[in-house]
Amino acid sequence: MGAGGMLTVADIAEKLNELAPQLAPELLPNGRYSDKRTRWMFSGIDDTGRSESAWVHLTGDKIGRWCDMGNARAGEERGDMIDLLRLKGGFRDQGAAVARAKEILGIEDTFKGRPRELTQVERQQLADEARARRESREAKAQQELIEEARKAKRLYLQGGPIERGPVEFYLRGRDITPGPARAWPRGLRFHPAIYCAATNDKRPAMLAPIYRADGMQIGTHRTYLDEVRGQWVKLGVEKPKKVLGKFWGGFIPIHKGASGKSMSQAAEGEPVYACEGIEDALVVRMMRPVFRIITTVSLGNIGAVLLPHTVRELVICADRDVKPAAMEALQRSISQQQARGLEVKHVMPPEGIKDFNDWWRAIRAAGEMAA
Repeated sequence: MGAGGMLTVADIAEKLNELAPQLAPELLPNGRYSDKRTRWMFSGIDDTGRSESAWVHLTGDKIGRWCDMGNARAGEERGDMIDLLRLKGGFRDQGAAVARAKEILGIEDTFKGRPRELTQVERQQLADEARARRESREAKAQQELIEEARKAKRLYLQGGPIERGPVEFYLRGRDITPGPARAWPRGLRFHPAIYCAATNDKRPAMLAPIYRADGMQIGTHRTYLDEVRGQWVKLGVEKPKKVLGKFWGGFIPIHKGASGKSMSQAAEGEPVYACEGIEDALVVRMMRPVFRIITTVSLGNIGAVLLPHTVRELVICADRDVKPAAMEALQRSISQQQARGLEVKHVMPPEGIKDFNDWWRAIRAAGEMAA
């Protein structure tokens, strides 16, 4: 409260922030709720609905606060509900937005006359500026994608076959074999010496291409390897797997399934099985060679992959990770793909088993014990 019991702008903002669950959808009609309805996701102040690079907090101590990580004009990257009201309501300044906030809250105001709103010409000018910023950033992002994709593809093409070398020894050490297919996926390659930032030297690595559904390679996945006491294993650093280029929205093709066709030529109604990691996908390939199998590098990225319109069913082979962030990522990916019209199922290893590779090893161990 200000002097004499008058409400300050901060007081009004705090009260208006509490109305975020009602106001955010009204001001940004092209947005959507996050999976747990804790945020209102939207594309930016221009509200085109093309992305979800901005959000308003709908609960907790940040209720009413928002940030725009996409196409925001300088100085308009974040704020509270009064700021959002000013930007989306067409008010010229904060004073006019505060006056409108008082009207919404039913607070008596001595403001004479209604707040001055922007003219249609001024509104159109702001919309044109926002569109120009978006188009400029999209063009820049596309150019960066092309340049990074070239570097990633160049690295990938430097790799050679994995047979009878460190990659095959590493996979067999994890009880992974070519299975009924009798050959390793052609997409996997071996590079004997790639720079590794974690160790500041060059290390051998397994390479895999990351594609979009349209066939464009956007990145190259690396799994750094090390020989320890005669056995090939993942390099013992915090993050032995890295991506050169992009991976968001892309996937690593592991197996074409019964059709033998590329993803862009997937048959009508053909299901796709998506795993988080290469090793898990190879295990699924061993057990179910008729499936079309991909890996998406991360659980959250499963929802970002745009599959061909002929694909009607997606089966997510997820790790058994009960951490809240992982569960939220899984549910978000399911919701995103369901929103595109896909039937989505998911399977996990039994309780106490982390991933499909560990599950397969447990099955093998149990079989050997029974024998």
